[in-house]
Amino acid sequence: MWLPKLEYDDSEYSEEERYKLHSFIDFSLPLHKAPVIESLRLNFDVCNRFDPIYSDDIEKWVLTAVSRCVHELSVTLASMHYELAGLPSSLFTCKSLVILELTGKIFVNFPRMVFLPSLKFLILRLVEHNKDDNNTPFTLSVIVPSLQTLTLKISRGSDHSEGLVINTPSLKYFNILYYVEEYARDDDSNYSYYLEDTPKLEEADIESTYPDINKFVRSIRAVKRLSLCIRVNTEEALYHEGIVFDQLQHLKLCSCGSNWSKVLVRLLKDSPLLRDLEVYLNDDHTYSRVDAPVSWQNQLDCVPTCLLASLETFKWTVVYGSHEEIDLVKYILRNARCLKAAKILFRPPFCQQEEDKLEMAKQDLSLSFRGSKTCQLVFV
Repeated sequence: MWLPKLEYDDSEYSEEERYKLHSFIDFSLPLHKAPVIESLRLNFDVCNRFDPIYSDDIEKWVLTAVSRCVHELSVTLASMHYELAGLPSSLFTCKSLVILELTGKIFVNFPRMVFLPSLKFLILRLVEHNKDDNNTPFTLSVIVPSLQTLTLKISRGSDHSEGLVINTPSLKYFNILYYVEEYARDDDSNYSYYLEDTPKLEEADIESTYPDINKFVRSIRAVKRLSLCIRVNTEEALYHEGIVFDQLQHLKLCSCGSNWSKVLVRLLKDSPLLRDLEVYLNDDHTYSRVDAPVSWQNQLDCVPTCLLASLETFKWTVVYGSHEEIDLVKYILRNARCLKAAKILFRPPFCQQEEDKLEMAKQDLSLSFRGSKTCQLVFV
């Protein structure tokens, strides 16, 4: 007998309602006698130290779920309270666990031995983990043979690890958000990053302020789908020449970084099978710059293979309308011989003069030469 999915969420409750909910969970959860809990999802909003939920409560409820062979466990704790919620050590040897999602003010005390043979989906967002016996930072290792999906949100400043090692031979999807807190004093030049033994990796979604993107891209060369939002401020930080994405077919690139266009040109040259290209601006990064720096003219000594033989769709959202941007669009339209559809979205004009400028840019693009006779150009 399996229990139905159990989900408890107090994020919109009053303090009185929250207290009643926690009391109900505390009373009812241990009474379940079924041998298997399909899923347990806990989403709590802890505002201060006088709230009725404490670290011991979370640990106790998770322990009950583990004892009932839980298949899916999700704990989200949004808190302004200094105390972190703990987790029972038995969680890290739970043979039944398939999905594990931990978000927020949770302290993950990784034991020396982690054995999760059924785990396929792992999501860790802004959790804090233990240091080594000498109370010094250590390398966080994710070595789970069965893992298929891995999502990490790492904040340098709250995260104390010196590196990340991912060894997951079944991994198909990898998502990481890595950024540096403004107050962080860590030296990222010593931070190590390794994604190894991932022969089945098909899709990667990377958003990072990490200065050396070479450590990222060299580990994901075999992906078919890639989304990148990497803010690198120096040309030296671009990934090394000679890295080829020989399986890449779908590419999304955020235009928030000062060198994004150089990254784009390099990816075009290094992705001979690319079919779909999208340049976008992350909603959270709209105000990260007031102009759209585009510098690509001197980066291409010949037309990339993907433009001549494979690219079918091209989409660019939040175009500022600069001459450099328009020239880049023209270059792709002119050389993409297999292009079927091109969609361009200009940013909303802030005055009549800006509107006239963007309208002229649209007319210019509409009249420009297209290397593909079947290409449809749409302004959305």
